[in-house]
Amino acid sequence: MAATEGRVLFWLNVLSLIPLVIALMVVGLWGVFVRRLRGPIPSVFWENVPWILAVVVVIALMIGLHEWIHGLAIRWVGYKPRYGINLAKGVFFATTDNGLFWRDQFLIVALAPLVIISVVGMILMIFTPDSLAYYIGLIVVMNAAGAIGDLWMAAVVWRYPPNTLVRDEADSIRIYIR
Repeated sequence: MAATEGRVLFWLNVLSLIPLVIALMVVGLWGVFVRRLRGPIPSVFWENVPWILAVVVVIALMIGLHEWIHGLAIRWVGYKPRYGINLAKGVFFATTDNGLFWRDQFLIVALAPLVIISVVGMILMIFTPDSLAYYIGLIVVMNAAGAIGDLWMAAVVWRYPPNTLVRDEADSIRIYIR
């Protein structure tokens, strides 16, 4: 079943509220903790950026960074990544043509952007001015919500034994059991 199939895509969008709420709580508490720990760091530049412009930049950065990290993980496994977008379904993707991943390799490729952006973003929040840290936190939160398709595919693949092979087909996966 394809992640971009109408019914699945609808439910994935609804379910994306779960990681969104979890990330909002975690990043919000983290931001409060960091600010109390280090004190405020003001910045004249970031406070003068129009909010809507910053959000558009955040969304573009988050999507590009997310797919680029998938591509790095694909390359790490030994394949050449291919990037794309399906505007009709509103999805961006990184995949490889005709590549087969072992189950654990696929899990790394699928979850790498969620883990890396979350960890690096929360570390960056410690050292950046408050207004910039807000937007970094926004990237972390939006990435968590946007990773619902990756989480869904990882949950499906996790149920299979480690010697399972997985073919990523951009908007779906094909599973081969030995």
